Amino acid sequence: MNKMQSRKTSNAVRNNVNTISGAYTLPLIDKLFSARQNASDMDDVYFALAALVDTGRILEAFHMIRGLYGIAGLEYPDHVEEMGKSEEIMELFVAEFVFDFYDIIDEKKLEK
Repeated sequence: MNKMQSRKTSNAVRNNVNTISGAYTLPLIDKLFSARQNASDMDDVYFALAALVDTGRILEAFHMIRGLYGIAGLEYPDHVEEMGKSEEIMELFVAEFVFDFYDIIDEKKLEK
């Protein structure tokens, strides 16, 4: 595989990870945080996840995301579970999840 094909594959993988993260982050946040909760609760979860990512603790962040699904009473998505089988893809997913999480909580703050 040449560099151009590798880059296209990498972009395709990134796009898939981005799509999966976007599809699963909003329902999780909606389930975790009702309209009556304080926005600082969402910030606390975001900052904890971001701190794990910033310090390179991707596996811990991935497990924290799994824990959030459990707390929310949601089934852990098979697509997300599969991402845990590859360090590179797991890292992409966690980064996308944290980015999506921030965007969603930011939008929710504006709604209030």
